[in-house]
Amino acid sequence: MLVIDVMMSRQNSTGGPYHHTPVMLNEVLEALTLRGGNVYVDGTFGGGGHSRAILESSDCQLIATDRDKNSIQYAEELKVSYGERFSFFISKFSKIPDILRDSSTSKVDGILLDLGVSSFQLDDPKRGFSFQVDGPLDMRMGENSLSAYDVVNKLKEPHLAEIIRDFGEERHARLVAKKICEYRDSKKIETTSELSKIIENTIGNFYKKQPGKSIHPATRTFQAIRILVNDEMQEIIYLLSNLTNYLNQGGRIVVITFHSIEDRIVKNIFTHLTENAISKSRYEPSEKSILDGSFNYPTKKFLIPQESEITLNSRSRSAKLRCIERTDSLFRENLDIYSMNKYEEIIRALV
Repeated sequence: MLVIDVMMSRQNSTGGPYHHTPVMLNEVLEALTLRGGNVYVDGTFGGGGHSRAILESSDCQLIATDRDKNSIQYAEELKVSYGERFSFFISKFSKIPDILRDSSTSKVDGILLDLGVSSFQLDDPKRGFSFQVDGPLDMRMGENSLSAYDVVNKLKEPHLAEIIRDFGEERHARLVAKKICEYRDSKKIETTSELSKIIENTIGNFYKKQPGKSIHPATRTFQAIRILVNDEMQEIIYLLSNLTNYLNQGGRIVVITFHSIEDRIVKNIFTHLTENAISKSRYEPSEKSILDGSFNYPTKKFLIPQESEITLNSRSRSAKLRCIERTDSLFRENLDIYSMNKYEEIIRALV
């Protein structure tokens, strides 16, 4: 396998004007166990860093998806270089089973998901993802109709507090929601800097009193709004719950998470897929062979970036990589361990 330096230079990055460094690149390539002739899927193409490395490392086929149309230019560059070995679809990654069904590819040998917001989305003020630069309240990764402006200015106060608490794990969610609603009664909130300032004025002192290095007071609220706008949790749940029959024996699912909420979901689904959950019946054996499940853990249950990578790319500091491998056991369980109905009802109330 060709080992590619995990910290690509700015000149070699596929990230264009917004520098994109693929996170945990060497770990991803190793986890996928790339082999010539195999078929892999990059469900979060972004600036194409992981995809390019996969294609350079092995004479394989790669199918990539991304909901962001700005990814098309980077995909076209790879198409020129790798021709028929590479195909790209503008799509949410939850549609990967549909894409595979509609193509001549019935099964694949590995699937990669690099979750969260990409660097070139975060660094572009016009996209409205960052509280550090002024821009319109947008946060849409694709062409979904719901925007951050809608959430901030139209959601009822109890619902807004619930979203900030559940998707941002903000302990002061009710107070943040209250102040946002009070502000918007006199003026609509239109920019990221407006929203950030409201939050900072409301709970900034709480964060200053926290011991050690603290995050910006707006971090968790912005994360919560972004997750709701892009239906990120449902995307993860749907894909991982419907992927089993599209993987060859020995095929792997590799997922990189960046915050505790999405990591908890991935961890719990992987636990069910490997059938390593705690037995619910006293008549079942308390210990089960790892090979009894439809998947197993081929290595440690999760990996984190090396210190050298974190030093060069601070955005990788919270990353966790989880990997499971398909066994020859039949998949016997209809996986439905999460329900997002509550949040769907909140969104429907806006339209």
